[in-house]
Amino acid sequence: MKQQLQTITADEATPKTAAAEKTAKTITADEATPKTAAADEVTPETTAADEVTTTADEDVAAASKDKPADEWVKVLGNDSIKKKTIKKGTGENLEKGQQIRMRYTMMLSSGKIVEENVEQTFQLGDGEVIDAIDLAANLATVGEQFEVLTQSRFGYGVVGCPPHIGSNCSLLIIIEILQAEDTPKISDMTESERTKIGDRKRKIGNENFGRNDFERASKNYSLACKYLDPPSYAVQEEASDELKDLQAKSWCNLALSELKLEKFTSGIQALIERWKLIRSQQKLCTERGNFSSKREIFKRRRRLYDWQLN
Repeated sequence: MKQQLQTITADEATPKTAAAEKTAKTITADEATPKTAAADEVTPETTAADEVTTTADEDVAAASKDKPADEWVKVLGNDSIKKKTIKKGTGENLEKGQQIRMRYTMMLSSGKIVEENVEQTFQLGDGEVIDAIDLAANLATVGEQFEVLTQSRFGYGVVGCPPHIGSNCSLLIIIEILQAEDTPKISDMTESERTKIGDRKRKIGNENFGRNDFERASKNYSLACKYLDPPSYAVQEEASDELKDLQAKSWCNLALSELKLEKFTSGIQALIERWKLIRSQQKLCTERGNFSSKREIFKRRRRLYDWQLN
């Protein structure tokens, strides 16, 4: 009977003092060891060279227990991503594809601030930001300020984001939605508008490539090419020299990223698009005819490995 009385749920266990509450909120992965966790449930601790504090995904659930349960909204099940409104917005709901301007502060679940008061514009649902922000913002309104608690796989995952975010780090992000604008059709955009969006996606691709997240890098490079080098039926006017340069850079970077993923078919296609910009179509077709397979083109073009991102 005594043993049964000592077993209480998280909802019934209310901290008795302010000091105890403060201690509960700052608990780290080293201190929070599940009593009945099996060996395969324990997330390995990773230490970066600059003393990065890494936390287990279970910290998301632990941190949320310190908050009133009715304040948190589950974006995904199993407490993978949770959202809590700090200040309600006065504008319309955000929609996928819009250009969103936000201000955010990102910290580890230990409380260590990684980025503070950063303003960023991104296209909602296009993979320009981590999945936790993309999914949570889809439930927000213009002017809203909210918190997001996310497990590592919807943040920076196993790869992390050196030097401050190590492998398998859970994150707490405070976000304010400043503005939302509809994205025009590519055919209705000016060259300047397409260049602005496309070059932003290219640079985000470079960031992901730099931390060896080639899947996300390829996605952003591919979308960059969509805006920078759309089909001729969508855009009729001749591209400026600046735009042609960005087109070549984006196709080259996409080829490199696909090569890293060993996706030879799509990598070759990206390489061909780049060749179109620097060679005549006739010479390109002649060169393609000299090879028996797409895989051999990569073997003959080993200098791809020596190219740098642009």
